[in-house]
Amino acid sequence: MFTNQKGIDKVALNILRKRYFHPGETTWEDVTDRIVNWVLPGADKEQRDLTCELISNLYFIPNSPCIVNAGTKGAGLVACFVVDFKDTIEDIYKTKLEFALIAKKGGGCGTTLSKIRPKNSLVHGSVHGFAGGPVAFYNTICHDMEVITQGGFRAMAMMGTYTVYGPDIVEFITAKTTEGMMTTTNISVVVDDAFMRAVEADEMYQTYFDYQDGRELGPKYNARDIFKMITDSAWKNGEPGLLFYERMNDSPYKYSEQEILATNPCGEQPLPVNGACNLGSLDISKFLDEDKMLNLEKLEVATRLAVRFLDSVIDATSWPTLSIKQWAEQNRPIGLGIMGLADYYLLRGVTYGTEQSLEELSFILAYIKAIAEDESITMGEELGVPAACDMLPVPRRNITLMTVAPTGTISLIAGSSSGIEPIFSEITIRNDKTGTYEMNHISQESPHFRCAVSANGAKEVTIDEHLAIQNTAQKFVDAGVSKTINAPTNTTKAQVFDAFLQAWKLPYIKGITLYRNGSRGVQVLTPKNLKKDLCPLCGENLIIQAGCKKCSKCSFKLCEG
Repeated sequence: MFTNQKGIDKVALNILRKRYFHPGETTWEDVTDRIVNWVLPGADKEQRDLTCELISNLYFIPNSPCIVNAGTKGAGLVACFVVDFKDTIEDIYKTKLEFALIAKKGGGCGTTLSKIRPKNSLVHGSVHGFAGGPVAFYNTICHDMEVITQGGFRAMAMMGTYTVYGPDIVEFITAKTTEGMMTTTNISVVVDDAFMRAVEADEMYQTYFDYQDGRELGPKYNARDIFKMITDSAWKNGEPGLLFYERMNDSPYKYSEQEILATNPCGEQPLPVNGACNLGSLDISKFLDEDKMLNLEKLEVATRLAVRFLDSVIDATSWPTLSIKQWAEQNRPIGLGIMGLADYYLLRGVTYGTEQSLEELSFILAYIKAIAEDESITMGEELGVPAACDMLPVPRRNITLMTVAPTGTISLIAGSSSGIEPIFSEITIRNDKTGTYEMNHISQESPHFRCAVSANGAKEVTIDEHLAIQNTAQKFVDAGVSKTINAPTNTTKAQVFDAFLQAWKLPYIKGITLYRNGSRGVQVLTPKNLKKDLCPLCGENLIIQAGCKKCSKCSFKLCEG
């Protein structure tokens, strides 16, 4: 059923060799056999054979920890975690240990800093007397994780969130203003509807911290000033992001009264304390027949297989802590998503961001959602419904079913565009720890081609179109949607302010991240200018030095190999 449409290319093979192959493995088929044998040891032959076909022919790919760790005793297969971060010295070091144990399993982790008392507040019973504050303590975790993982291939990904009502909100917003600080983590501010209404009304608001014996008030700020500080910082270097409290908590977890204050590192999994989720993505562009119509029968079978596979990962993985293992058994969340959306649009002759593109995205995700729900309900009847899932309006096997991940590396393996993002640029230079790659998109001359950042005159996706795609996707996704608004270099601070405000006004978006091209000296993706040998960041001449092309003005550098 899942015929081979596009084999592993040279870029993907290089990534597999450097990151994923186990001793003796030389092909993607070898990797697929190892994964399926580990995750589905007790499945019947038809399910195993179809799942092998699904993965080996790149219709569906699980998250990176599953690819690299399946078959290794004691290794983790799960990508996304959230742990608590409480205000005692014992709990702070417990959180550090949990981060380290998750790093050891190959996962990424988020936490909220909002429970740590403000900087310089009194600490009873301590000879030091005054608190270091949430940013300082979190920074020590970032440093520890960098040290732990620096000898390995990939550093642990992290997310730190902080409430806009926290007294240290200004320090948090500016924590990463200087490039090179806290490089292992993303940061996001959590806001609620009351704060956003205060931004609109240009009103003052009160910060505070809740101790066990009562609330202590912090500084008062003008809400619009703080919001502008957030958006100006995002304009400067892409952080912090923004998370909307009510939207994050309007999820299946509310039925078991679990509060969400943090997400995994890329934001696609808002999770309660001790929450964890494994992910996998369908390459939607491969489900088009020769007539460029979506093959619904094939998509249904793939969705059912993927749901069962991801549910089985929960039993096949090794968990970092007993608390996380128990939580997973009580909730059994999975995160099935899509990638290859921009490629799908180009194959269909649909322009990214148009009304037609939104309608087709709605149809795709509504269909996958309906099939995933049906399969999870059936699995609940067959295999049992865990405690938290029994509180859902319709009990099922898995508390959440869908998410949209960024699919950076796995989309390279699949040979597809990442997640629900547009094509980044006509020609993209990608720099990561596996090497430097030049990706020339074959459809850049198509009248339907759109990209996030153009260096050669293609039409760019607007911020409103980015937001419309994200909002449409989130309508059908019960977890979160990872979507970065990759904006051109000339995007203004006012446009970023408006984008963050517009994201809140749209009905479904749970958070927003915006990155302005060239706002950091080091970035993974860079557009290549073919018209002249010019720097894609600042437009100045590139010079050749020691086999590398270097900008004569800014920090851009491109080395072959």
